[in-house]
Amino acid sequence: MKITRKLETSLSEIPWTRTVAAGSLVVGALLLITGRRKSALAVSAAGAAVALLENPDIVRDAWNSMPRIVRAGQDFLVRVEDFVEELNKQGIRIRKVLAGD
Repeated sequence: MKITRKLETSLSEIPWTRTVAAGSLVVGALLLITGRRKSALAVSAAGAAVALLENPDIVRDAWNSMPRIVRAGQDFLVRVEDFVEELNKQGIRIRKVLAGD
């Protein structure tokens, strides 16, 4: 009887949603490593869905901050594009100097 009570107590202390989510992500990674991409995606998506059951506020916050994240990504890409353009101009100048034009 003591073992049964301890087992019931310890089972109720383990967050099953986290356990299922973590397990499915591990299985998804193993499936991906073995080359089963579709199965890995399905198992990982199921694990993510179970993780969302535990804390749906995180999803709501992420959804609300999505426009800000997209804008930050666009700004970053514009900066990278400007940097590459300037690098290209400098390369042209260096080639002209080295060629003696």
